[in-house]
Amino acid sequence: MRPALSCSAVLFCLLLATATASLAEENRITPVATARSSIPETQMVVGLLAASLLALTLYLAQAARRVAKKAVADNRELKHRIAELKREGETLSRLASIVESSDDAIIGKTLDGIILSWNPGAERIYGYSQKEMIGQPISVLVPSDHPDEIIQIFEEVKRGKRVDHFETVRMGKDGGRIDVSLTVSPIKDATGEITGASTITRDITVRKRTAEALRHSEERHLEALRHSEERYRDLVENSEALIYTHDPEGNLLSVNRAMVRHLGYSFAEELLGRKLSDFLASDVVHLFDAYLDTVMKDGRTEGFMKLLTRGGEERFFEYRNSLRAEGLARPIVHGIAHDVTERMQVERALDKRTKRMHALRALTQEITRELDLKTLLGLITRKAAMLLGASSGAVYLWDETAQVLSAQAVYSLGEWTRGKSLRLGEEIAGTIAQRREGMIVNDYQKSPYAGSLFHERGGFTAVVAEPLLYHDRLVGVLTVNNEGTWQQFSEEDRDLLGILAVDAAIAIENARLYSALADSKRRLEELYELGVAMQEHRTLRAGLDLILKGAQTVLRFDRMNILLADPDGTRLSALASLGTEEPIEQIYVPLGPKGGGIAKAFLERKDIVWEGIGPVPEELRLAHPYSEIKAFRSRCFVIVPLIVRGAAIGVLGADRKFSQEAIPPEMIHLLKIFAAQAAITIDDARLYEEVTGHAKELGRKAEDRT
Repeated sequence: MRPALSCSAVLFCLLLATATASLAEENRITPVATARSSIPETQMVVGLLAASLLALTLYLAQAARRVAKKAVADNRELKHRIAELKREGETLSRLASIVESSDDAIIGKTLDGIILSWNPGAERIYGYSQKEMIGQPISVLVPSDHPDEIIQIFEEVKRGKRVDHFETVRMGKDGGRIDVSLTVSPIKDATGEITGASTITRDITVRKRTAEALRHSEERHLEALRHSEERYRDLVENSEALIYTHDPEGNLLSVNRAMVRHLGYSFAEELLGRKLSDFLASDVVHLFDAYLDTVMKDGRTEGFMKLLTRGGEERFFEYRNSLRAEGLARPIVHGIAHDVTERMQVERALDKRTKRMHALRALTQEITRELDLKTLLGLITRKAAMLLGASSGAVYLWDETAQVLSAQAVYSLGEWTRGKSLRLGEEIAGTIAQRREGMIVNDYQKSPYAGSLFHERGGFTAVVAEPLLYHDRLVGVLTVNNEGTWQQFSEEDRDLLGILAVDAAIAIENARLYSALADSKRRLEELYELGVAMQEHRTLRAGLDLILKGAQTVLRFDRMNILLADPDGTRLSALASLGTEEPIEQIYVPLGPKGGGIAKAFLERKDIVWEGIGPVPEELRLAHPYSEIKAFRSRCFVIVPLIVRGAAIGVLGADRKFSQEAIPPEMIHLLKIFAAQAAITIDDARLYEEVTGHAKELGRKAEDRT
């Protein structure tokens, strides 16, 4: 197969033919017909090749944009998934700690009744270890005389209903029967589908036995009751349960020691004769009349009541009261209650935290979708304050070059805050940036972190803040304060803000990356236009002028050197230079170890990138005296080989010595594209000058012959 004509070869033929025709016309030499017809055909080939080259360039640019867009989408999805898994892992870890420390049995199971989780509380109550029970059906705990109970409970759960405080009997490992109170709740996945059930089991054997003893005692004949009064009184007085009686109007007739102690009193006489409603919390006292109506009408009632101790502390009690009228001149109500304050607090805290975690998850999804940095910062600041029940806050971003934090977004704070700059260790934001860990300050005005402007313009007394870190790199600081609410912040608030800060840092970096990619797309289009323009010039000087223009306007590098290999292949000499002080003839390096990274990039035909972290590696350093050339002195640089048809013709080096800005990966990618265009431009210009010079030489020889 005959090899295809290269662009340079075709161009050479065209110029040679044109020069021959001109010489023939000047000397009135009439060429043969076949010679006259060959020049238009050659020009047609050149035109077709030029059009093909332009179409190929357009296709490659479009393909590059499609690949970049897909990479952005894949990268964003991957980061979102990683952040979501990390957030869910931290949430599960905290919830697992609550489950592990509970005295109640907390059991998770599938809708088929297969046990999936078994906490230490379950081991204490039932006697089975976790290893013994995981994977077993829950029915192993159910006595044979309760055959339909499990089915009925799961029917309720599958309908999305919760079974509250269902009292029944279960079997322990030793075969003993255990009285329990069950609360069974459906477990839903992120889509709301019910996937299993959780059971909280409380051992109420003692309470049941006490209540049963009381019931039996009340049912005995009055004479038998008198004979056992001393024993009964001892049982009641020494029970940990609250045991009491009251008349139909709610006046207390008797109370045991546990009730006196739980309410913060010293003697029973301080309670007797007073209405039970006197001890109810103010927000539930209005329910007392309905309670009396129910117990007098139905003969029994049960539920929860909130009492106030003598010291004003609120305590929650689970009670079961019954009416006794038989053999009595006037009915009385017997009651027994258990202090469930800690359990209620845990349940409420868990419910509150669950709601806040749902809100946090929705918030992180919202900020993840936002790619405009300014809008994103405002959204993070506003939503962070709302998540903690506060009304103001700020986001500070870290400027690595200036080494300062700058308030880029503020919410419900004075405009004096916006744009405020802080150095590491300065005020609370600077301190957190320096320590890389969050902080709560609930007495801000007296703390060492209060800024000077606070005393003049600030209106808050408490602050909670977290660092914004991305792969251990400081992005900024997120702060929330209590201006307008005067609330105190808790460790739970800080935990929530810390989780949000992780996702916020990722979202900020994604927004920055999106902006950078958009800028890269624009620069890629400018590079394409510049490449087209470079193809239209044929002199080396014109091509070099365009290359230097691209370095300044498109890639925005401070300095650039184009070095080409000498004909003897011993050194690289500067052909063009931008932003340097030395004369261009003084900018050169030998091809060998003394040439450092410049020679290495040429000889090995690979890119050399140094980001300025630490000293320059020995293999990339220039030997003396080349190390003294100011054009090469930079701690952060990129060197790209200029390659044409598989052979290196020189190198292109660039840096940002004056602006001191880091060179991002996408800029290095654009520089490589630019270098490929520059190499073609230089090679074409050389060929053009060679062909032009050869044509001129032929012309002179023809004139000499004439």
